[in-house]
Amino acid sequence: MTGGVTVDVRPAEGSPVIRVALLHGLGSSVTVWDPLRAELPSNVESWAFGFPWDSGQGPAWALERDSRVWLERAWQAAPGRPDVVVAHSFGANVMLDWIATQGTAGCRGLMLMSPFYRPDPELFDWASITHYLNDFEDLVRAGILARLNGSRPAPDVLEAMIDKVRDRIGPYGWMRFFDHYTRTPLLDLSTVDVPCLVVGGGRDTAAYPHDVRRFAEALPDAVVHILPESAHFSMIDNTAQVGTLLREFLLRIGDPTTATNGVAR
Repeated sequence: MTGGVTVDVRPAEGSPVIRVALLHGLGSSVTVWDPLRAELPSNVESWAFGFPWDSGQGPAWALERDSRVWLERAWQAAPGRPDVVVAHSFGANVMLDWIATQGTAGCRGLMLMSPFYRPDPELFDWASITHYLNDFEDLVRAGILARLNGSRPAPDVLEAMIDKVRDRIGPYGWMRFFDHYTRTPLLDLSTVDVPCLVVGGGRDTAAYPHDVRRFAEALPDAVVHILPESAHFSMIDNTAQVGTLLREFLLRIGDPTTATNGVAR
């Protein structure tokens, strides 16, 4: 552990070794990556970072105004620099803010899953705040149900779980999330100088599919896939397809002549 950040390393069993860093979102945990890690090729060494904004810790982390400090501690805890970073939701937004000031951490590719993005500050209005604040429990519910993998607890038990995760995130945690979100129109995405794979869910009511598409279009070198049957946690909703997309992306990283900017449906 380095300053509240943990890293779970699964060594590669083949070569050439490619190192993949996994960054989870707000209220999630390292276990959200377990299904996808099972899909990775044998030559991938995966690093799943546990951040203090996970579902098992309290809100004290959010008193630190600059969430990028946790990513700095992740790189300090890592056994090197990653070749590819896979980041989900809030984790993707923290990574984007990091890139804006620090560059791409030496990596050769980014897979950004359900990032929060809007291209214009005017697209944030009072209705936006109302939705993401008053309906925040819906996002927490989606994360819990995704991790339960089809199991459905009794309604009162589920509501108690939602309340517990929400309270662990706390108001300051929510403000860190919304702060990163509202800064996205101000990011200079031209600094993202590596190939990107952007994945969204067709049923995602948090990181909306049309915003995910617009985000990919703003990147210098990106391909976007919107998975129609997935919601916010496509790595769980549609593990096999996400695994295929990641394996193809890793092959692309090894062959720069395949770089292209486009949209895949």
